[in-house]
Amino acid sequence: MDAFTGTTMQATRESPLRIFLRDVGVLITMLRYVPWIFLPLKAPKSRKELALSASNTRDVILQSWLFVMEMVILLLAIPAILLLPGSLTMCLAVMCCVCIKIVSLPMQGSRIVYSNMDAATILMTKQHEDERWLFVNGILAGHSGLQKNIDRLSQTFGRPVIGIHNQSYGFLADLLECLIQRCLSFNTMDVRVTYEHVKACLSDPSITKVVLISHSQGSIIASMVLDHLFANLPPSIISKLEIYTFGSAACHFNNPLLTLPPNPTPCIPHIEHYCNEHDLIPRWGLLYNIRSILNNRYSGSVFVRLGASGHLFCQHYMDPIFPLPPPITSNPNDHSTQQTSTTSTTPSFLDQTVDVDEKTAAERQSTAFARMGLMRQEESSSKIMFGDGMAVPVGLLQMDGGIGDEERERVCFVESLGRGGGAVGARGKTVRQLSRLWRYLGGRSPGEEGVVNEAGAEL
Repeated sequence: MDAFTGTTMQATRESPLRIFLRDVGVLITMLRYVPWIFLPLKAPKSRKELALSASNTRDVILQSWLFVMEMVILLLAIPAILLLPGSLTMCLAVMCCVCIKIVSLPMQGSRIVYSNMDAATILMTKQHEDERWLFVNGILAGHSGLQKNIDRLSQTFGRPVIGIHNQSYGFLADLLECLIQRCLSFNTMDVRVTYEHVKACLSDPSITKVVLISHSQGSIIASMVLDHLFANLPPSIISKLEIYTFGSAACHFNNPLLTLPPNPTPCIPHIEHYCNEHDLIPRWGLLYNIRSILNNRYSGSVFVRLGASGHLFCQHYMDPIFPLPPPITSNPNDHSTQQTSTTSTTPSFLDQTVDVDEKTAAERQSTAFARMGLMRQEESSSKIMFGDGMAVPVGLLQMDGGIGDEERERVCFVESLGRGGGAVGARGKTVRQLSRLWRYLGGRSPGEEGVVNEAGAEL
């Protein structure tokens, strides 16, 4: 999506106060989706966030207590500001913050966490010593939750995963921090730690690939880190990076072009976003910012699981999209045995034919051209010239259609109308044919021979 140069991030066009007020207003209108964050509840495995375990039970109790505390503080805040002396109000505010910090302490731990790996995963990791995989968690995630997330990723993709802990202080406090990061571009400790770690990995000449995976608020952190990387590292170094987000709360994703149209080449070659349609956080973040703010920069391909709900990383994203395969005990270089495992456990999500949202793609591209002053009042048969002479019919940019409520399939795909691909090129394709992340399943790599789909066709 946004393969051309017309879109820009909101911060370059609007004041932080206006963005903040709008984001608060949009969030309030979407509060009805709060229960869907935790649904469906079924969680038979211990690594899932809602499974009955000591650490999960502790975190649920602490998060519930923090929510009650923060609701009381929120309800009393305005009367306190209006009726109490300023110095007393400040003292009470500090005391409230200290209380929240103390209650949340059992959920905190080291900022950097490393995945635990079984013998089969360790065997697979030896094939990828020149790669670094990083993960930034989202809201409501304690230290034990982050550990489960990165263990799940490591087992799924056959790589060691480094987790960067975005500490949680309760649902309302986490949302407030999201607003501050999104609207004020404030570099919290999470952003600073993530930036330094990603920059160090990219700057290491022995590392040829850095994969950054983020969930929820972690995607805000990832988008801010990207902005800093683009300002401080050369494109040749940043191009080693790949980004994959789940349930993104980010309001923008920049990705500068190395070459302009008609053959645009992005600095980061692969960015993908996955989200559930009824998940509050991406509805407020990813989906709102690509569908309602048409000239806002949001680079990457978007996969929406239509009709799906839930925001928890393992339970509502990894399990439906990338179910764990049975243990692979054979040599990882023996593709014949790996093909059997992949074929028998391929997630059905990957083989769904996408319903391409061409309308959103067309509207975003049309708006971007208009903002650049390239749109002219001409007949629909006329063409708009830009870049190196690439021509796009005006009628295409103003096309109607796209996703209808009665015609939706399970998966919606949003991408640009770029030449040779994008939204138009995605027609009739499956998630498997458009996604890159799945090609890492079971310790494999994109382009590796022997990766097949259920029909037996090599990809």
